[in-house]
Amino acid sequence: MQYDARYDVFYEEVNILDAQALQLCVERIRPDWVFHLAGIASVQYSWQEPGKTFAINVLGTINLLQALAGTGVQAILQIGSSEVYGPGKTVGEKFHEASCPNPQSPYATSKYAAERSALQLGQKLSLPVLAVRPFNHIGPGQAEGFVIPDFARELVRAARGRGSVATGRLDVYRDFTDVRDVVHAYRLLAERGSAGEVYNICSGRARQLSDILDMMRRTYGDLTVIPDASKMRPTENIYSVGDPGKIRKTTGWEPVYTLEQSVKDVLAEWEERIRDRGDAS
Repeated sequence: MQYDARYDVFYEEVNILDAQALQLCVERIRPDWVFHLAGIASVQYSWQEPGKTFAINVLGTINLLQALAGTGVQAILQIGSSEVYGPGKTVGEKFHEASCPNPQSPYATSKYAAERSALQLGQKLSLPVLAVRPFNHIGPGQAEGFVIPDFARELVRAARGRGSVATGRLDVYRDFTDVRDVVHAYRLLAERGSAGEVYNICSGRARQLSDILDMMRRTYGDLTVIPDASKMRPTENIYSVGDPGKIRKTTGWEPVYTLEQSVKDVLAEWEERIRDRGDAS
């Protein structure tokens, strides 16, 4: 067991593919609630390593559920992804929990398989499993490789005279929720959600990536934007927006952070990151 003074928490690291080590870890900790976020979270990486993506996301989930059997855990949130829905059929369509999944990448397919495995094992092993489908996150702390922190990094570099802003496709629509609001939603679902149910976490509002980039660019003036082929996915969901009605009705959850505040916080974080590095690398 290790201690992190920054957050005043104790934690233990374990390989989710090591079923025996995971079993021993669960027996030591005896958790009341489990928020299952371990796994491969990158669509782009899943195309490079589809086998590894499936092993970690699906087999890892099965290992975790089996380790939790008989522990008396009160809630297990299987954190999935809105990517399981695939592309929207029409602009303006919102995905709700009963929408037919149509995953378009190894990542999305693995998350849907993990979700179904968790719900099935939850029923078989009498475990309180809830499936959660968050849409796109925004906010401080997000790793590179996701669209908004990548925008921020490129903008700060360009503003320091390091060149232009390289981006992937900007004509796609996404449904963004601040990570701090997402975490609050997880807590409310652990307290008030129903086992065996699926819940979207989303704002219900479509945002085109080009509009978000323009919002971020205004902080730095007129910076050149160029397309980067390495950032283009083999397949792309053009319109992905969710319906948050179910979680609102079940828990009373509402997002608190505006997109403008989230963007401001992300840019401030990246200004600090690059300043601390001493360069724009």
